[in-house]
Amino acid sequence: MKNYYFTLAGLRTVLCVPFEISISESMQPFLCASHQETDCTIILLPCAQLPSFSNDGVWRGLEYYDCHQGNLRTFHCNAPRAAAFAVTEHFENGNIEIRVLPDYLSYFTGTAGIFNRIGMETLLLQHQGLLLHASLINYKGKAIAFAGPSGIGKSTQADIWHTFLGADIINGDRAALRKERDHWYAYGCPYAGTSGIYKNDREPLAAIIVLGQAEGNRLCQLTAGEAFRYLYPEFSVHHWQKDFVAKATDLCLQLLAETPIYLLECRPDESAATLVKKGLSL
Repeated sequence: MKNYYFTLAGLRTVLCVPFEISISESMQPFLCASHQETDCTIILLPCAQLPSFSNDGVWRGLEYYDCHQGNLRTFHCNAPRAAAFAVTEHFENGNIEIRVLPDYLSYFTGTAGIFNRIGMETLLLQHQGLLLHASLINYKGKAIAFAGPSGIGKSTQADIWHTFLGADIINGDRAALRKERDHWYAYGCPYAGTSGIYKNDREPLAAIIVLGQAEGNRLCQLTAGEAFRYLYPEFSVHHWQKDFVAKATDLCLQLLAETPIYLLECRPDESAATLVKKGLSL
């Protein structure tokens, strides 16, 4: 087996594969030297036969989510409700095993094929973390996440902060948020949508800004209950899996109670950034 070492959202991860693989551009920033200790081991194994689906799983597009002895299994298929060519299994200790039929190993000869099938949101949840649909910036050593549905202007706000205030854009589409020793931190991750911005950076989370579009600028702090209504749909949550929903909801409520959350209704220009900077006393 050949080992590749990564740091993902602060998690020391080792990927064990039976052959050399190509490292995608998005994974290059997260590649590192070997770890003395690991938080997660991902093993890719060719196998002659995959386990069978149970009758209690749920189809989501081309994937079938199932449980086996308390561990989550995700079967990967080429067509809805077709036979699987691979299965990813998450274990309670945080380790991940991907089993692949020999004829489909070419799907896994690069990191993109592997890491697109590990279920990053499941891995994060096992380590007090959540995956948020947001543009993430680093401003003077503090992380600010701009959240909201697609097309609301997350990337625009991040670009404005970069252009006019010198902020560094960590990720253009996803933010990994983890609670560590009673503090919340934001991490860049290799999933960045079409933005092409994915940096391996970790900063304390200063605030989450929920975006709305308006003719003028208005900034107001939200209560945890108000914030939950806006933000919960922007987290990657397996709504079909009761245990996942329960854990993610509890962690989300902790995050919203312990982190300043603001609603920003704004114009797409420098004045919006100036308003937020003043409101956060940065």
